[in-house]
Amino acid sequence: MEVVLAGDIIGSQKNSTDDYLKIIEPILEKYSKKGMYQIYRGDSFQAWLEKPQLALFVSIKIKAALKRNGLLDVRIAIGLGDINLIEKNIAKSNGSALTRSGVLLDSFKDIDQDLMVDSGHPLDKYMNTTLQIALIYMNEWTENGASTIFESLNNPGITQKELGAILGVKQATASRRLDRAHQKETDLLLNLFIQYYKDVRHAAIN
Repeated sequence: MEVVLAGDIIGSQKNSTDDYLKIIEPILEKYSKKGMYQIYRGDSFQAWLEKPQLALFVSIKIKAALKRNGLLDVRIAIGLGDINLIEKNIAKSNGSALTRSGVLLDSFKDIDQDLMVDSGHPLDKYMNTTLQIALIYMNEWTENGASTIFESLNNPGITQKELGAILGVKQATASRRLDRAHQKETDLLLNLFIQYYKDVRHAAIN
């Protein structure tokens, strides 16, 4: 089962295009299959991920990276399904993962939630409810909080002392920022998504 992210930048009109492209493009390039991402209309993107189980990790990493700039945020729809690759070009390709991510992203204008999944499986309801709850704190990340979460995601296994050094703060300050940004809850959420993906993929195979 493949995964496609479809997203658009919140606050793009208040920033120059370069401000957010230099933030999101390295992340998309790192986690997408080779060449399988595109940025279009200046502030929208889609990406076919190399490791589907990391879809939520990548989404939260993009969100944290953007929220380090206080005027930026993101909407991301995670579509799960198949992909029919045409001419090695994601823009020309089709399949349920692409369709679901695109339709879901379009639906965000009518609902008060900007991070959701769609696999066509009943488990989506539970995952999306969990994401809705998690967004209560993620949408309130300060620039410091977002920076702290981003660096913790960007450096797996990093100690609080090492994190503090990267952020230019004391270890105790880094620890408080992790707590205020709900890093432990975010880790639980990421593990939950991995299990959700395994369950949905297993159901699709069987």
